[in-house]
Amino acid sequence: MAKYRDHPSGEWPFYPRLKEGDIEHEYWTSKKMAHQAFINDRKGRVVVLMDGEKYDKFLAKVKERKGNIWASSVDDAIHEAIDEWLKKED
Repeated sequence: MAKYRDHPSGEWPFYPRLKEGDIEHEYWTSKKMAHQAFINDRKGRVVVLMDGEKYDKFLAKVKERKGNIWASSVDDAIHEAIDEWLKKED
């Protein structure tokens, strides 16, 4: 009977803490865009589902504070909110 290796667990040794320089293989270090995409793809994720009205209010606040609702501004606003919440919890 054939013997197969165990199915991978899904865990990855650097996930989600992979930083520039952690990967030394020449393919990844020579392909800058692919390397950065690989690092970004291994970062932790939080998905927030909001009803339409709450979502609209959130985006309005982001625009008021950041001047626009570009993806980078929304990301900054979410990181700020998480940082503030973590400080409050400490």
